[in-house]
Amino acid sequence: MEKKKPGFSLKVNQEITNLFKNYGKLKKFAAGECVIRQGEYANYVYILLSGEAEVVRVDRFGNENRLAVLGGGDIVGEMGAFLENNQRSATVKAKTPVLIALECPNQMFIRGLFSTHELTYRVIKNYAERLNELNILTAGHFQSRVMLVVGHHMEPLIDWNSKVCEVALNLNELFERSGLETWKITDAIYNFKTLRIFNKLVFPSEVNIVEVNPEDPERDNLEKAVDVRQTESGRVIIEVDTARFKEHMKRLSYC
Repeated sequence: MEKKKPGFSLKVNQEITNLFKNYGKLKKFAAGECVIRQGEYANYVYILLSGEAEVVRVDRFGNENRLAVLGGGDIVGEMGAFLENNQRSATVKAKTPVLIALECPNQMFIRGLFSTHELTYRVIKNYAERLNELNILTAGHFQSRVMLVVGHHMEPLIDWNSKVCEVALNLNELFERSGLETWKITDAIYNFKTLRIFNKLVFPSEVNIVEVNPEDPERDNLEKAVDVRQTESGRVIIEVDTARFKEHMKRLSYC
């Protein structure tokens, strides 16, 4: 069985499954048959008892993306029990010849939560994992977008005939064109440096840069990401690896 993403499904034990048999009814699905369908209203929560199901989502371009494979003890569709006018975010369909699941109406599922603290804990833990994963994805996407903006601003300044070239980035001009605060631009520049796309940075005096090497902060002879000199006000001097820069800009364009 494929590894599930954190917080993607909530697995329950036999004791909880037996409890919910009092609140729902058994349903049998043939291979390819939908348990829940993307876009439909969320009326039920399902506990899978035997067989396997796959979770797929159709993106805005019409592509079907398989997200996970679920099996016995997994519970799906529980978010719909807590949200009004909630539409299914993905489709779950039977993968094996026979899939048996326990179908619980939303209100009955919530009533069952009051009967077992363990399941309540698992539901909250599951949501916390989902939220944490979403926060990480959102932060990564935002950083990629900012790097893309900074990179596009730098492209006309780069000497593409050189393996390594020096670029003077005007922070004030970039701010006026993009509306990005200086700290966001600085973070993007550091991300490029971490990826070894920028070899050396020289910041102006008004940008407060403090660097600590986590391995040995006492050593002074370590290679510095930021030059100790200071450049003209409002300008960052950047030494760019042109080949790596071009390749990474292509990747960022698809993020």
